[in-house]
Amino acid sequence: MKKKILFLFCAIILIGAGYGFYLFHKPHLSIAEEKPLFQMDATSLLGDYQSDENAANKKFLGKVIEVQGTISDQSVDEKGSFNLVLRGDDLSGINCQFEKGSSYAQSDLKVGKVIRVKGICTGMLMDVVLVDCVIPQVN
Repeated sequence: MKKKILFLFCAIILIGAGYGFYLFHKPHLSIAEEKPLFQMDATSLLGDYQSDENAANKKFLGKVIEVQGTISDQSVDEKGSFNLVLRGDDLSGINCQFEKGSSYAQSDLKVGKVIRVKGICTGMLMDVVLVDCVIPQVN
């Protein structure tokens, strides 16, 4: 009986470790070709979060959304990732985080320019955060 329990315990540990290894080495998928579930301007997205954060999380969290807005700030963080902030109101905006080594840092993105950004919504801290962002091509 003890051998069966020990075998079952070891099997569960090995299956869990194998699944963790798979997830860790799973290739990162780009959202460049994905169709956004929502398209809106920055002030609308920010307004949804400010009026009811829980409802906005249920609607947007983990989903690909496309946001249009005016660049109010841009930076490269300590990890080498390019970040843009789209203007929302006086205190908050939409923080768009691009992948490390993104070519957008060297592009013509200037403060005051109106752009569209597609990314995955991860919720709101001080700003609404979009990760794995890309700038969609105009068709």
